[in-house]
Amino acid sequence: MADDTAEALRVGPEVRERVRWRDVDIMGVVHYSNYLRFMEAAEAEFFRTIGFPYPVLADEHGVWIARVHLECDYHAPAKLDDEIICRAELRKIGGSSLTFAFPVSRLDGTLLVNGTLVLAALDRTTLRATRLPAALVDAVHSRKAGSAG
Repeated sequence: MADDTAEALRVGPEVRERVRWRDVDIMGVVHYSNYLRFMEAAEAEFFRTIGFPYPVLADEHGVWIARVHLECDYHAPAKLDDEIICRAELRKIGGSSLTFAFPVSRLDGTLLVNGTLVLAALDRTTLRATRLPAALVDAVHSRKAGSAG
């Protein structure tokens, strides 16, 4: 698991979501795979907030963002109708990769899941690793872009 004590380079907005019937398993708790849906929403909002929604990365910069590594530590269950909060915390920028932490908690502050996700930039045409667009890296470091950070 990534170092959870490392300071985030930038934090995206909180994404709040209710646990729905589709999210729970036979035990009445969120199925482990469904936490990825919450993390994906937080990731999308992170990029949107800094001015780089996925269509901009793909269409204007020729880059796809691939998920190449995922880890999750589960701490407590969420149940039907719980309101949960997830946010994307950028922890590391490499030449072609971004590493995020995704804390997921209940509204009362109970930590449910700590996720770590590594994303890699791929050339849209060749699907080979490529450098992150300089404009994206600049936007991540800019405290003026959007409200996150």
